[in-house]
Amino acid sequence: MNAPSILVAPKPLSDSTPVVELRRVSIAFDGPPVLEDISFTVAPGETRILLGPAGVGKSVLLKLINGLLLPDRGQVLLFGEDITTLKENELFPLRARTGMVFQEGALFDSLTVRDNVAYQLIQNSTIPDEEIDRRVRQALSFVGLEQTFPLYPDSLSGGMRRRVAIARALINNPELILYDSPTGGLDPVTSATIIELVMKERDVHRTPSLLVTHRLQDAFTLCTHRFDAARNSMVDLPQGKTDPGTTFLMLEEGRLIFDGSLHDLLHTNNQFVREFLE
Repeated sequence: MNAPSILVAPKPLSDSTPVVELRRVSIAFDGPPVLEDISFTVAPGETRILLGPAGVGKSVLLKLINGLLLPDRGQVLLFGEDITTLKENELFPLRARTGMVFQEGALFDSLTVRDNVAYQLIQNSTIPDEEIDRRVRQALSFVGLEQTFPLYPDSLSGGMRRRVAIARALINNPELILYDSPTGGLDPVTSATIIELVMKERDVHRTPSLLVTHRLQDAFTLCTHRFDAARNSMVDLPQGKTDPGTTFLMLEEGRLIFDGSLHDLLHTNNQFVREFLE
């Protein structure tokens, strides 16, 4: 079987068409619902931060958006197309437009950093090696790891592996990025580096994204800072200001209980949210 083409002409989206839209989505695995009646959107240029403790369905939700799982009920629209009606081979072009950062990086230890980052491109045999090398170096340069090009993942620190995973997600100039707990298991300093890269992609390329996390510090940093390209670092927003395109979602026992701004999150009367924040 021939490998699916990765380089595809994107379907034009209007400024008002959500990049992601879930309509009353539910899913269960031989038991109570993992997610029940979930509805929300991710708009062009928007960053959504999905909060919640472990086991509430955050990672399952990302797999639904990427078509790795199908809901029992409801619709999942990706770039305006209802992926719940598509066959597996019809999902490939849409997935090619989506970058995915898996939990703990999920790199292939048997492949070099170059081949890990280039994995999607290698599936397309029409792309010359020289072009693959150029694009890999560009992606690694974005995350500050160009020197790791020939290395294997087992020679890298945990934080470096996570940065390589981000480079892999960026290799195809995605129109959407899904981050599944990108700082999970990392120390605070390394976590700050990863969040700065997420912020850099948000502010330099304006790529819409959905970031799953249980770490409030990561979420608040993204909302209250911006990436300054001239300084090549993140800087504080003026006191009392937040990034207008960064908003929050929160799950409790498979249900969406919050959808709104940081201000609304901090002033909600929902007891579960308040206890989580404390």
